[in-house]
Amino acid sequence: MPPSHGREVDDILSQLSYYELYDVAENARWKMSDIPWETIDRSVVDDRLIGLVQGIAFGELTTYSATHSFMNLFEDDIDFTQWLAVWLYEETKHPHVLAKWLSHVDHPLSAKFFRQGRKITPMTGSRVEMLTFNIISEIVATTNYTRTSKIMPEPVMKLILHKLGQDEMRHSQGFEHYCKQVIQNSEDPDKDRIACLRATWAFLHSDEAIAHPVFLANNSVKGIADEELVQRTRQRVRTQVTRRIGGVVGIDIRDPDAVYDVYRELKAAHRRSKRAATVQS
Repeated sequence: MPPSHGREVDDILSQLSYYELYDVAENARWKMSDIPWETIDRSVVDDRLIGLVQGIAFGELTTYSATHSFMNLFEDDIDFTQWLAVWLYEETKHPHVLAKWLSHVDHPLSAKFFRQGRKITPMTGSRVEMLTFNIISEIVATTNYTRTSKIMPEPVMKLILHKLGQDEMRHSQGFEHYCKQVIQNSEDPDKDRIACLRATWAFLHSDEAIAHPVFLANNSVKGIADEELVQRTRQRVRTQVTRRIGGVVGIDIRDPDAVYDVYRELKAAHRRSKRAATVQS
């Protein structure tokens, strides 16, 4: 068992964030029975829409594998892994509800589709980097689902995407909370801030090249929107990611193009601090 990266806890109910976040999730959670399946408008369902929903479902299927990676990386963190169980439950409802809609319009998903969707590129071994990428991916998903919901011609899928977007926003806030906690409890907080900014800059520098399932699924969403809307949404994502990650590392960053400069300056200051400490010792 690796050494704990968190603080010692004597009273889990009063000291762990999980229980408060659990209550928030309980109050916000939607049920499958909330979806009015009988009102699906088949007249607007075409191959493009089917492909879009299949693409979103495929991107959502990696939650199982991602949870396995998270559990291995955070096995000693009681707080985060408790919350992760809630995240897993809520996230697995996403491909479930999408698969159910597809079944209602006579395009059921196979077990092979689910198995392939669960495969992921090996993730980083850094806790803060993994949390950072999940903060970003949840922001991407929130923005894209909200955008696509507004232009979705099929009313039931419009409702589903709206609910998924609300889930993803809440999940991004949970990952943000735990990323701050990891940095706060780190033996070298600035090193972890640097890792967080490095991961963020990698996304901002080339978001379409990152082999993360949410970013890859984003390409399928583009098929339903015009180029102007796609670009406006992309800029909104970049701005939100910059602002939110700035909050995680405790630095006010307004411009996405400034992230690399902030990262470079913090890295240089960290190196100077380490050299000075070595000289003094």
